[in-house]
Amino acid sequence: MFGSLLNRLTGRRSTDVPAKPTAPARPATASPATMASTVSTDAPIGLGARRPLVAPAGALAGFEFGASAAVLARARTGAGDAALHAGVANVLGAMRLCIDQKLVALAELPASGLARFVREGDFCAGMYIVVGPDPMFADAAAAAAVFARVRRAGAKIGWARPAATPIAPPPGDPDFVPVRLSCDADAKTWQIAVDEERALHPKASLLLLDIEGVELMESLLHPPVFLAACAMSPNLVPARVQALPPQAQRLLQLMSRLVRDDDNALLVADIKSDPTLALRLLQYLNSAGASPGRELGSIDQAVMVLGRDTLYRWVAQMLVRLSPSRPAADALRALALARARLLERLARQSGEASPGSLYVLGLASMLPTLLQCSLDDATSSLQLPAEAVEALRQGTGPWQRYLALALALERYDMAETEILAQKFGGLEVVLGHSAQAWLPG
Repeated sequence: MFGSLLNRLTGRRSTDVPAKPTAPARPATASPATMASTVSTDAPIGLGARRPLVAPAGALAGFEFGASAAVLARARTGAGDAALHAGVANVLGAMRLCIDQKLVALAELPASGLARFVREGDFCAGMYIVVGPDPMFADAAAAAAVFARVRRAGAKIGWARPAATPIAPPPGDPDFVPVRLSCDADAKTWQIAVDEERALHPKASLLLLDIEGVELMESLLHPPVFLAACAMSPNLVPARVQALPPQAQRLLQLMSRLVRDDDNALLVADIKSDPTLALRLLQYLNSAGASPGRELGSIDQAVMVLGRDTLYRWVAQMLVRLSPSRPAADALRALALARARLLERLARQSGEASPGSLYVLGLASMLPTLLQCSLDDATSSLQLPAEAVEALRQGTGPWQRYLALALALERYDMAETEILAQKFGGLEVVLGHSAQAWLPG
């Protein structure tokens, strides 16, 4: 089951993945991809559950993968070598896909799982591995050997202070120090924790995880913090509220027309009323690959050639790019589009009459945070269906299940996600959709 999911994400069949040669002095071990394609287990790991990692300058640096909880649970319960091996293989495979996009990838893995991967080639630069508590692996010398193997491959190893884990860390500083606090920790408490870790590990960079809310994360993005990730609040009221810029209002109106399937003449008229928007659409279509073999000179042609599905995705991308400058802007844009794609994919699978409306629901749920506007401003121009309004304003109605599932997945609440996923074909199906929703494009 793990293998079928990973192979679908990579576009490979299990027969396409040759096993790596095994060093003579070591026991034979399948490669991560091969192990993932041959081992069947009981519960899928959250390959689709991820959070953006934000750098101090505000760039989207990579992703934190939320598969760790499932892998660690297997390590603690002694689920067996095959299950643990498959779990780690899937996480490393997902991390490699992220690194192929020129981003870094972070995951927490048990040392007992890492020890099963005896070749340095299973790791690569761009991987950040958090070694968490692992009662099955408390040998300091063995841990040091595992860490050295991972580091030689270019990956980075981080661990919490010794009191937090039964693993005795090797001499010297970790490559980075992960810091987690309770969900109700405020800015002062976080700053105290940062200062304490800096004193304990003066040469190590700090990586802050599970911060509650975007604004708090942004306030902590300064050295020695080099990466941070936060849990998105379900609250649709931003800390600061400002009026929507006129172009955002026009884009929202255009998106509403697309979802309602209004006549092309109305779409063309809306786009022509905004010269900047019209110019950007033509530039997009005449760029390399967008309209191969033809030069488009009119908005009428552009709308016909692009098609409605592609047009509303382009409008959505234009909308999220209007978000005000802030440290987490890139991460918020990525999350908004991924949430919208996830809801649309689930809606198509569920046979909803208008899957595009669920795309808009996902996007609308992020607009107050993204554009720092009120929910009224974000939704008034969209003319959302009643089901979307119920989900956003009252947290009820038939479409609330889509939004609740997306939020649970983003919180890494895999227990709640598994319950909610039953209405969408099960956890593996939902995680597959989520992984696809995060792909660029």
